[in-house]
Amino acid sequence: MERKLFLIQSLIWVMVVFGQIREHQSCIEKERKGLLELKTSLLLSAGDKILASFEDSFDTWSNNTVSDCCKWERVKCNRTTRRVLGLSLHELQFIDSPLLNLSLLYPFEELKSLNLSVRWSSGFSGLVDDLEGYKSLRRLRKLEVLVLSSNVFNNSILPYLTSATSLTTLFLRGNQMDGSFPMKELKDLTNLEFLDLSRNMFNGSIPAKELADLKKLKVLDLSGICELKNLEELDLSRNKLMGEFPICLTSLTRLRVLDLSSNQMTGEVPSAISSLTSLEYLSLFDNEFHGFFSLGWLSNLTKLRVLKLYSKSKSFQVESEGSWKLEFQLYVIALRSCNLGKLPHFLLHQIELRLVDLSNNRLHGLFPSWLMENNTNLEVLILQNNSFTNFQLPISAHKLLLLDASANELSQPFPENIGWILPNVRHLNLSKNSLQGNLPSSLGNMKNMYFLDLSRNGFYGKLPRSLTLGCYSLMFLKLSYNKLSGHIFPEPANLTSLIVLTLDNNQFEGKIGDGLQNSSSISVLDLSNNYLTGVIPSWIGNFSRLYMLLISNNLLEGRIPVSLFNITDISLLDLSANRLDGDIPPHLNSYSGFLRVFLVQILMWVMIVMGQIHRYKSCVEKERKGLLELKTSLLLSGDNEDYIFETWSNDTVSDCCSWERVKCNRTTRRVIGLALHELSLIGLPLVINLSLLYPFEELQTLNLSKSWVEGFNASFLEGYESLRRLKKLEILVLSYNQFDSTVLPFLSSAKSLTTLFLRGNNMDGPFPAEELKYLTNLELLDLSRNRFDNSTPVQGLADLRKLKALDLSRICELKNLQELDLSHNKLIGEFPLCLTRLTALRVLDLSSNQMSGKVPSAIGSIESLEYLSLFDNDFHGLFSLGSLANLSKLKVFKLSSISNSLQVVSEGSWKLEFQLHVIALRSCNLGKLPHFLLHQKELRLVDLSDNRLHGLFPSWLMENNTNLEVLLLQNNSFTNFQLPRSAHSLLLLDASANEFSQLFPDNIGWILPNLRHLNLSKNSLQGNLPSSLGNMRKMYFLDLSHNDLYGKLPRSLTMGCYSLMFLKLSDNKLSGNVFPEPTNLTSLQVLSLDNNQFSGRIGDGLLNSSSMSILDLSNNYLTGVIPSWIGNLYGLNTLLISNNHLEGQIPVSLIDISYLVLLDLSANRLSGDLPHRFSSDTRMLFLQDNNFSGTIPDTVLGNASILDLRNNRLSGNIPEFVSNQKIYILLLRGNNLTGSIPSQMCGLTNIQLLDLSDNRLNGSIPSCFSNISFSFPTLQHDGQEGYDNAGLIFVSSDIFGGMGLDEDFFSTEDLGKYYRSMLMLDPFTIDYMADSVIEVQFAAKLRYDSYIGLTLGFMFGLDLSLNELSGEIPAELGDLVDIRALNLSHNHLSGVLPQSFSNMEDLESLDLSFNILHGQIPSQLTKLSSLAVFNVSYNNLSGIIPQEGQLSTFDETSYFGNPLLCGQPSNRSCNNDTLKETHADVGEEEEDVIDIVSFYWSIIAAYVTILLGILASLSFDSSWSRTWFSVVDAFIHKVKSLIS
Repeated sequence: MERKLFLIQSLIWVMVVFGQIREHQSCIEKERKGLLELKTSLLLSAGDKILASFEDSFDTWSNNTVSDCCKWERVKCNRTTRRVLGLSLHELQFIDSPLLNLSLLYPFEELKSLNLSVRWSSGFSGLVDDLEGYKSLRRLRKLEVLVLSSNVFNNSILPYLTSATSLTTLFLRGNQMDGSFPMKELKDLTNLEFLDLSRNMFNGSIPAKELADLKKLKVLDLSGICELKNLEELDLSRNKLMGEFPICLTSLTRLRVLDLSSNQMTGEVPSAISSLTSLEYLSLFDNEFHGFFSLGWLSNLTKLRVLKLYSKSKSFQVESEGSWKLEFQLYVIALRSCNLGKLPHFLLHQIELRLVDLSNNRLHGLFPSWLMENNTNLEVLILQNNSFTNFQLPISAHKLLLLDASANELSQPFPENIGWILPNVRHLNLSKNSLQGNLPSSLGNMKNMYFLDLSRNGFYGKLPRSLTLGCYSLMFLKLSYNKLSGHIFPEPANLTSLIVLTLDNNQFEGKIGDGLQNSSSISVLDLSNNYLTGVIPSWIGNFSRLYMLLISNNLLEGRIPVSLFNITDISLLDLSANRLDGDIPPHLNSYSGFLRVFLVQILMWVMIVMGQIHRYKSCVEKERKGLLELKTSLLLSGDNEDYIFETWSNDTVSDCCSWERVKCNRTTRRVIGLALHELSLIGLPLVINLSLLYPFEELQTLNLSKSWVEGFNASFLEGYESLRRLKKLEILVLSYNQFDSTVLPFLSSAKSLTTLFLRGNNMDGPFPAEELKYLTNLELLDLSRNRFDNSTPVQGLADLRKLKALDLSRICELKNLQELDLSHNKLIGEFPLCLTRLTALRVLDLSSNQMSGKVPSAIGSIESLEYLSLFDNDFHGLFSLGSLANLSKLKVFKLSSISNSLQVVSEGSWKLEFQLHVIALRSCNLGKLPHFLLHQKELRLVDLSDNRLHGLFPSWLMENNTNLEVLLLQNNSFTNFQLPRSAHSLLLLDASANEFSQLFPDNIGWILPNLRHLNLSKNSLQGNLPSSLGNMRKMYFLDLSHNDLYGKLPRSLTMGCYSLMFLKLSDNKLSGNVFPEPTNLTSLQVLSLDNNQFSGRIGDGLLNSSSMSILDLSNNYLTGVIPSWIGNLYGLNTLLISNNHLEGQIPVSLIDISYLVLLDLSANRLSGDLPHRFSSDTRMLFLQDNNFSGTIPDTVLGNASILDLRNNRLSGNIPEFVSNQKIYILLLRGNNLTGSIPSQMCGLTNIQLLDLSDNRLNGSIPSCFSNISFSFPTLQHDGQEGYDNAGLIFVSSDIFGGMGLDEDFFSTEDLGKYYRSMLMLDPFTIDYMADSVIEVQFAAKLRYDSYIGLTLGFMFGLDLSLNELSGEIPAELGDLVDIRALNLSHNHLSGVLPQSFSNMEDLESLDLSFNILHGQIPSQLTKLSSLAVFNVSYNNLSGIIPQEGQLSTFDETSYFGNPLLCGQPSNRSCNNDTLKETHADVGEEEEDVIDIVSFYWSIIAAYVTILLGILASLSFDSSWSRTWFSVVDAFIHKVKSLIS
């Protein structure tokens, strides 16, 4: 035991001693000093040019003797001997290129690894040793690995390497060595196993014989040594090797890597390369190979992972298809400039790709998004310089890092979801395409992206805020050559890493914002060729690294800021073609560097002089004042106009030529264009004095068009000769106003006009040839969408010799006529055959008229036709598409007939050669899809609705036509709704009213992401709503109503479809709560969720849908109260929540909605008092079938047209309503109302339906009821044109932005090509009419019927039944000649039946039963020919029942309870004695009359008396009462025993 203790103590002392030693001698002292000398040398060699971060690389190399140098960074020691084994002096950041003194390495005798490579900076330029010279490295006898890559060494270092005979690995990659291969210097390095000389500039042949001496070489980076049979890796890349591919290389069967890329090798690639079965990496990239190469030669290379081919000769043909099968799974495929022609089929089976480069191959077809879908690890996809169309994205998110599809033919809108599908992309280049639309906000999700190039496309709109804030890694942003607009960075951006920003050649305007102030790294800034105004911001001078600044061709003013010349590194400054003034800054002369300023002195002096002039007279002063007077006049005539003329300033320095809506001549500065279109005028049509235009003597274009509101009228023209003052006026646009034909004489003096638009006004009557005959310079005349009728004066219009486009004419003598538009008029008669002789005709539009007869086959003789529309007429008979076989240029063909008797033959032996853009064959009785459509590839609009088509849904129309935007197939019998296999750019799809019955497609949102309008209503689609709907971010109309969809509303729909304006999901089986969470439906206007299975409370998820106009939640299972926040929907027009289980009172906020027209809260459990008032705009109020109580306020009518309070618990008298001439329907049935009918009700003269039945009203029927017309109202509905959509929303939307003049209306080229643009894309407008209709129930014909829409407008009735009314029926009621239903039954009315009822010729239902009427049935009632229901049962009528007319059709049930009636159908015979007795003593008759009411009361009294008698007898103690109670007790006991 003591011995063990001694050994432990000894061991501890040894450890302590060695610890003390190692504390002061942790590494060899000589080597520690050597390291410090090496550090000092490196620092001194860099001198004052060293980077600040350099010294940080050696901060652990300390002079402290206690410091262990083996723990220093960049040093590696042997753990036992503590000798230095490795030095990592790589990636030192030099500015200059120093020499390395090799003698500094002598102390490190055990050194095995030395790394002197550089990555980013200049690196070492050479080696030096004053002691040993070239023999320096022999001192490092154990050096095995030497890394000198990526420096600036040249051939001078090679002699130093000859003595390093211990080397096994030598890296000289990426230096500046050239000449022939350095075999002489390397031949003694016999231990070399790995040699890398790539990325140098060696040339000449490879010395095979000499290199054969390197027997141990396994990896050679510049070699062609075919004798090295063990060679596994051969890299000869990035040299200047010439000649053909060495055939002997194909014998190196162990070769795994062969890289001959970036050389100058020629000839053909040998097929013998297939023998290298071990190959995993093959790169022949960037050489000059030519000839033929088949991928089939690689079929044996099953291990291949990387394949790269590219020839600069452009004569290299790669065959990608064949009978062979490629077994390998590649990681990298690069086939650049290989003349492929089409995508290699074998790529469909590749699933492990990480890089794909197929650029410069003339590839076409759809963008191959399946490459991303099939290869989830794909990181790089390069497809530039091809002909791909239809840019598509994969269905789900992908982790792609780089995508380059520049210089293709992509032309659809930019994918809205690109940022969500490709969130990890770092490099995105889609430049040089024709992509359109706004830049999507999802770009902000690409937070790692450092390169974005979308230049040279057709983008428009503003830069999304999400891009400037979310893409904070961006270094390169190129958006030049687009149509982007708005201000430049008005708000702070988060582009702190930005180096290059090019926004040139766009439409940016306004001042340069200061949002880029924190982009301090910017080197290139190009804002040239925009419309920028204001001064050059001084903060640009803070960009210390700015190298190029280009802001030419803008409207910038002021002086050049001094701060701009503090940028020391600027090399290019271009401020030309602006309005800069002042002196040239003196700092310009002191500039260092190579500054090239494009402010040439002569140009500068010109700008200074012009600047002084323009400062005070930038436009003609007379015209500036004229514009201000015009502004004042317009502001006085309209309302809320000031923002439109915000730039029209009184400031004398302001240049009126830069004002909005004004265009000037650049040289003379005279006004040549005024755009006064689309002014938001409120009130009466504007009156403007034409004399206000007199100052603009050079005016060429005047646009006064006005859509949607009142517009101008003819009274603005003062004097017929006004327009002659404007002698240069060529284009006058007066479309979409309220002009009638009185405007035409004013136009006769505008003889300089070449283009006149009067489209969409109120002109009618004969064609105005007389007024237009003086406009001899007219080339384009548009009078469409007016109401001209009769014939067109051929002789008069023939004077317009220059006319090329005529919009209302039938002038067969105008042989040069190219465009003829007669659409939207009231032309009648057959198709004019003489039109078929106009052989120059390109456009013929006869749509929307009343033409009839057959469509002549001779129409096929107009071979120049490109646009033919016979849509919406009354043609009938047979028309064969074969008639169009000669029209090879046809692009648009539209045909439909409202008569439904037009039969179009679509099949035949003929062949149609044209490629259409638009085909519309609506209601043409096709029966089956036309076969010729299979060969159409350029369709953009297809309308085949109402044709009884059947079979599978034709998704091939989308697959074959990649540019298809509108597809209308409603009202057919298609089954099995299918989608194309890949994403499509369709904008509108309507397949409603077909026979789809399968599950709703899950992927519809990924396949049709760009849809704006989707209507699949009135089918039988099933299943849940798919989450992919949330990907359809641009969709503003979605109608899936009348299907069998179930489940909850997907969260993605309510959050992702933020553009939705119309959402209709009614008549399905959807369930769950209604919007329990916040939604993103901020644009929603119409929401229909009625007739579903929604339950629970109404959530507050629609709080931010402030634009809501129609909300329909009726016929569900909703509970709780009506949310008060609905009152915040200030634009709400219609609210329907009927037939639910809602409780509580009507919230006050609901009553205060200003524009609420229709409110339906019926069939709920609402209670409390009725509100005293509703909004003045509330016209239709449905509150029936609830539990409202209290009295009816006399102000509740307000301005209502319909008031329905039936079946509540209301009490009290009928109020003396405030007079309301607008009330048409008043329904108070089924309450507890008492008292008499107030005479004030007779003042409601426009009543159509009045129902006061089932109350307790008494008194007599007011005779003044005859004042109520019960007929068509004499006053027009206020804001209401019928019950179909009374007061509801109407929206018109043009899918393509319309054919009218856009903001750039000044473009005379566009105006001249007005109809030519129709050929490019046929104008297509959809009208969205809210389909909420008014439904009212009214008792007639012995039942309650629902009257809806127009039917309701024809129903007139009065129901006073089930009350306690008494007295005689006023004979004045017979004056209600238009009434259709009259019910006075179940009252106490007496007297005789008035003969005046025979005046009610339209009466269909008359019920007088259960009263006390007596006397005969007037024979005059036989005149009521429309009578369908007649009931006088249970009265005291007598005499013969008339049996003529309609009265002969009623059976005995109509007369029950009248025992004194005789004749048919009562089966009681009539005799003279009875008749005489009846006539002789009326008083006696009255005594014998049975009082039905008294009879009922007597029965009730007898029943009550008997019941009371029995109870009284049981109260006495008697034997029989005791027996009775004992029996009852026994019975109760037995029941209890059975239960227990």
